[in-house]
Amino acid sequence: MDGGNDIHGARIVNVTLASSLGAYLLRTQELGVVEGTVGALVLNPAIQPVLEALHHVLAGGEVEVRVVRAGNPDIVEELGRRAAQATQEANALNQAAGFYLTGTV
Repeated sequence: MDGGNDIHGARIVNVTLASSLGAYLLRTQELGVVEGTVGALVLNPAIQPVLEALHHVLAGGEVEVRVVRAGNPDIVEELGRRAAQATQEANALNQAAGFYLTGTV
C-alpha cells in the first residue's frame, strides 16, 4: 500500500454506505466537523486531536481521552444512537450480502 499517495491525483469515487451511516456523517457535518466553504473545507480544529488519537490507535498505539467540558447531552445521545444504528444496519446489510471485511473474525 502506498500510504495514500495516489499517482492519479484527486478523483471522485463511489462508496456504498448503509443509509443510517450516511445520515450520521451528514449530521456530523451539520454539527461542524468541517468548517469553511465548498472547495475550501477544513477539519474543525477541535476535532484534529481526536482524529490524531484515532490514527494512533489504528496504528497500534494507545491513547487516553478525557472530556473537558460536556456537550449538549441530547446531541451526545443522538449521535451515540445514530452510530449504534449505523453499525447495526451496516452489519445486517453486509451479512445479508455475504460481505466480510478482510481481517475480521
